[in-house]
This record gives sequence, C-alpha cells and structure tokens, in this order.
Amino acid sequence: MKAEEIMLRDYPAVDKDETLEHAVRVMKRYDMDRVLAFEDEKLVGIMTKKDIMVKLATLRTRNLVPGRMHVSSFMTPDPKTIPPSLSVGEVARKMVSDNVGSYPVVEDEKVIGLVTRWEIASLVRDVAPDTKAVDIMITVPEILRTTNKVLHARKLLLQYNLLFIPVLDEENRLVGYVTVDEIADAFLAFHDIVPEKYRKERIEHLLVDDIMRLRPPIVTPDASAAEAYDKMRQKNSKGVVVMHEDKIVGIITLDELVRLIASKAA
Repeated sequence: MKAEEIMLRDYPAVDKDETLEHAVRVMKRYDMDRVLAFEDEKLVGIMTKKDIMVKLATLRTRNLVPGRMHVSSFMTPDPKTIPPSLSVGEVARKMVSDNVGSYPVVEDEKVIGLVTRWEIASLVRDVAPDTKAVDIMITVPEILRTTNKVLHARKLLLQYNLLFIPVLDEENRLVGYVTVDEIADAFLAFHDIVPEKYRKERIEHLLVDDIMRLRPPIVTPDASAAEAYDKMRQKNSKGVVVMHEDKIVGIITLDELVRLIASKAA
C-alpha cells in the first residue's frame, strides 16, 4: 500500500500571511490539529496546535491577540514531504525517525495530499491484528492532577514528548485527560479574552481542571491494538488509558500505533 492510497486529499490550508485566528478556524472546520501554509500556491510551512501551545505562552506573544498574530510567526518552515509512491511502512518509519506527525504528499512540486498519524494508525487492524495493548503501551512518566497548573501540563508534554496525559482527581480517580490541543485552545481563548495587563498573573493560575477533556477512552492490557485505535477514533483522542483492576498501568497514543505499523508493515 502506498501513501497515495491512504492520504487525505482534502486538507486544511491557508496563506502564510493569514491571521492565527483564521487558521485556527480552518483547523476546526476540518477537525484537525494542523494546517498547511502556502505562499503563491507554494508550500512554505506547516502549523500545528503544538506550535501554538509552545509559542503562545512566551512573553513575546503575551501582549497580542490571535487576530493580530500571523501563521508565518508560528509555522515550521520548509516541512519535510513524501512522494505518493512511498510505501506506508516507509512513511511510518520515516515519521518515527523524523519525529513528526504528518507529511504533505508532493508530486511534480505540487501538494496533492496529506498523511497524518491517524491515517497510519488506521492500518493497525490489517497490519498487526494479534498485537495487544500490553505489547505496545508505555508507562506515564507523570500523571496529572486536576489541581496542577496548565503550565505544568505544558512542561510535561514537551519534556517527555507526549501526546496524551491522564488526569486524576484528589481521590485518585481517573477523571480526564489533557493533550496539546486542550492547552493550545485554552491559550488561544485566554489571549482573546483576558486583558494584556492581567495575562502573566492569570495564566500562571490556570488549572488542569479548567481545560481537561472528561472521560478518557480506556482499554485493558489484553485488548487488541485495533480496539485501542477504535476507542481513540471514537473520541478523537490522541491516546487511551490502559487500566488493570482500576489502576493505570500505561497509555497508548498515536505515536505507539505509528511505531507498531513501522515495525510490521512492508
């Protein structure tokens, strides 16, 4: 199977000089966490929710609102691309080695599609039907609490290069989860609503409880990797929690599914 067989032919795209506010609306329309940036019909960058999360918390942007910031200031320039003929196994292996979440598919210097982690992960049932959750799950370096600060959650996601962190309440019950998306969206809303003079103080008091998504998808260690993918897809969540006897024993994210495909696919 080739990249052209799984790629998205309709994908979010904007001009690099568009406002951040407009680009985020385009992402939301496609229900995606990234957008390709063009200049005179030429691909010049890609902007993700992670880019937004990283840069919106800096002092340089604290005095601006999304309507006055531009894609060019947030995007990663000159993104790596793939040809349509590349096998999905090679795409997955390249995705792992490059540590990226997507590739524009380019033919004759023109973007004809986009392959993300989701398209690779969707192949798990065919490529690795016998793989179980326990075989690919990773341990969570640090579990979040509802009372943790959002800036702490941001730090963990970046420090450990995670896509998904479970959240426990004060009684150690699993109540939610946080991804880059929730933090980026919270920072966007924060910049839009909170007056500049209050931002530094208030952003430091924003709590995980204020932004987390509720009821994370859950699988058992004996569940199949395909079931983990299905649970993630149902909630459009970048990960699932692996639980045994009401205890968190690990997580599986899109990254683990991509690594699985990379190891199994031709």
